[in-house]
Amino acid sequence: MKILWMTDDFLPHYGGSRLLYFHTMKHFPPGEVTVLTKRRPGWREFDAREKLCIERGFFATLPGRPPFSMLPVYAEMFARGMRAMARGRADVIVCGEIFPTACVGRVLGALWRAPYVVYVHGEELGVLKRLRTGRRVMQSLLRNAGAVVASASPPRDEALHQGVSPGRLHLLRPAVDDYFFSREPSPLAARARYGIGDRPLLLTVGRLVERKGHADVLRELPALAREFPGLAYLIVGEGPAEERLRLTARQAGVEGSVIFAGRVGRDELVDCYAACDIFVMPNREMPDGDTEGACIVLLEAAACGRPVIAGVAGGTADSVLDGETGFLVDPERPGEFSRRLRSLLGDRELRRRMGDAGSTMVSARRWEECARELRRICARCIEEGGGRR
Repeated sequence: MKILWMTDDFLPHYGGSRLLYFHTMKHFPPGEVTVLTKRRPGWREFDAREKLCIERGFFATLPGRPPFSMLPVYAEMFARGMRAMARGRADVIVCGEIFPTACVGRVLGALWRAPYVVYVHGEELGVLKRLRTGRRVMQSLLRNAGAVVASASPPRDEALHQGVSPGRLHLLRPAVDDYFFSREPSPLAARARYGIGDRPLLLTVGRLVERKGHADVLRELPALAREFPGLAYLIVGEGPAEERLRLTARQAGVEGSVIFAGRVGRDELVDCYAACDIFVMPNREMPDGDTEGACIVLLEAAACGRPVIAGVAGGTADSVLDGETGFLVDPERPGEFSRRLRSLLGDRELRRRMGDAGSTMVSARRWEECARELRRICARCIEEGGGRR
């Protein structure tokens, strides 16, 4: 079986869907997957290190791309896809997104008589269903796909609502890299690096965007610090909301207790998870429908034995067992988030128990099984769609 995997973005640009794709395709037989994606800073070193078959480009990465038109992006993606199919005709096309890759994948599949598979994660469905033209195109792409793969329960349910046949819809929840279980973390090293010492510590890992809820944590810090002296908040990640979050920290008078670590390497990331007392991410659904998909950072924190508090919006319920591995909260409901924070900060035994439960839950998930199931899905699509002709 030969697979052409098209995705608008990929590692080393960090993100949940990029990690999901990377760890899944790493467990495919060598040479079975060819990836088409865009260039990102550090891509040459990443591709050389990982030794995956990756072709990078896409007009979207070039300076001066007109923001009002995506046509050049579709054109280059299509041209690269045609060249890839001509070099080594794929039996199936896996599309990482509805727009733009499923649009291009559907045309390529029709020309080369190969079925296409579409991933859905949640945030894109919420946005597109609010747009009249976008909703119609989305429905057509999903209904005509050989299979639709959802990374969490909410996008699976939404895909059903958009008319996808249950027999062609598959739920493949993400797992956690074995690295998180094989490496002995050094929490003291992370605490020393950021000058935290033995202070109680909250941690958020993720892109700095409004829906993640960093600002909610910052606004709770002053009151929490009076009850739990020395409380610190470590923020790992980059994003457009950073300056706004720094301003929020200053306005709340907690600037000295908040550490913006930026992007960190994998070794340091594991240490940060192990160093925290609670992992927090009170995410929410945005007015335009943007919401959290399958959230791998919640699983990573659980793998490191840390309790989690996350927002109830999006796909977080697939990664947090409410009341067992952590708490799911509605950050819009007054006092709910702070109440859960206080209960965990004040109860070491509860933190330990939830952390142990989370580690046990995550250890049952493996990327190898995700890869095996996706290969079965692709093979079935080839069989039903005729495959290579």
